[in-house]
Amino acid sequence: MSALDDDLDELDDFVFEPTAWDFAVTMGIRVEPDDDRPALEELADAMLVWMEDGPELERLTDAALDRLWEPELERVVRDGLARLSGDDEWRVGAEAAIREFERGPRQAEVSREVVRHLAMQLSHVDAPVFFCVLCLDDGIRNAAEDPARRRELATRAAVVAARDAAVPEAELARVVARPTAVLELGTAARRAAVRRRLGRLAHYGRESVRGLAAELRLLAEEPLPARAEDDDVWEVVCGRLVAAAARPEEN
Repeated sequence: MSALDDDLDELDDFVFEPTAWDFAVTMGIRVEPDDDRPALEELADAMLVWMEDGPELERLTDAALDRLWEPELERVVRDGLARLSGDDEWRVGAEAAIREFERGPRQAEVSREVVRHLAMQLSHVDAPVFFCVLCLDDGIRNAAEDPARRRELATRAAVVAARDAAVPEAELARVVARPTAVLELGTAARRAAVRRRLGRLAHYGRESVRGLAAELRLLAEEPLPARAEDDDVWEVVCGRLVAAAARPEEN
């Protein structure tokens, strides 16, 4: 028997055993950014930087569950499990998940994974389509001898913190109409808020994306440049804000 035959036999013997995460993803429950953000924003940052399983991720999940769990979400999860139990491939796992869910919906592992999946969706709402945390981390680690390159790559992560600047739409519209006013957007308070967000990402990614986290920590902790035009972090954020205001259909 050839090696290929052995591989085919192993595939024939494979039995699909879905995890709680598989259920959460396949049920297709969608995040509602405007409504769910307050409950999920910290967990979303942890998911964005691929935070490793452990006590802190569990704590963030507990906090998000406490804020988000309500009868409507419980109903949607229950209906999703019931739907999957009708599929032969998912039936055994779904029936086990249903039993656990009915013993304690709020505490069930599938409920925790649903909330994490919602947080993961939220983590990508504010980022460009092809934004990749792991790619930035790889680039930074490959630029170990080039501090300027490491910093430049780390500042790219600031696009996800554009919302933290809390610039009113009317103010952005004025800048789009009068580009020379762009530097007026970069108040010290807004730029400090962006760096606080980078500090949180650095904290949550300290084990999962160590290279990027180390650079983000430096950005978050360094003295705030006195002028917006000297702030390379703000340059990234400002570019994101103005582009979104000028071309909202692309965001």
